Amino acid sequence: MRRFLLVAAACCVSVAGPPALAQDSPEARPPATDSSVPIEKLIASVAKKTGKTFVIDPRARASVTVLSKSTADLSYADLLAILDTYGFAAVEDSGLVRVVPNMEVRTLPVPTITPKDNRPAAEYVTEIITVKNVSAVQLVPVLRQLVAVPGALAAVPETNSIIIEDRFANLRRVEGLIRTLDNTPLRRAQTAGRPGDAGAESQH
Repeated sequence: MRRFLLVAAACCVSVAGPPALAQDSPEARPPATDSSVPIEKLIASVAKKTGKTFVIDPRARASVTVLSKSTADLSYADLLAILDTYGFAAVEDSGLVRVVPNMEVRTLPVPTITPKDNRPAAEYVTEIITVKNVSAVQLVPVLRQLVAVPGALAAVPETNSIIIEDRFANLRRVEGLIRTLDNTPLRRAQTAGRPGDAGAESQH
């Protein structure tokens, strides 16, 4: 117990997994090169720099190659981008930062943001966007292909809102498209294209 507490206080905690996971065979772990660094080492460096405590999923294993920047100079935002590149994500909750395969993000409490919030580009976040002039239900199929797995996109018909969960940078991109589409000229164009409108115009 004393050893575990010392490791936690140092900044990085690794969650114990089943014996089969804890003893990886050489084939299970990517071969390291002269320029590669175990991802645990990068996490430990950022933990020491930021004071954050990380819990690492046993599946979050990789040898990372970082060029032109010392691991000691990596910021938390840099780490999130690296994790994302290698198929992992970090979610901060209750004082711990959980490092997990990014497919697990949907089951974790990622932060809900507002249009004024700013976050690291690779941090997973959720936002609820209410539209006024177009149908949220109709927008979702159009925008779904812009939100890759493990992100999520869903409409709430009762409030004409869209729920987006994605990396912050891509969420802002999709949000910008929604704001552009949700405008009066588009609404007028949809109205003008309805059956019977042409006949109504010919009567004037």
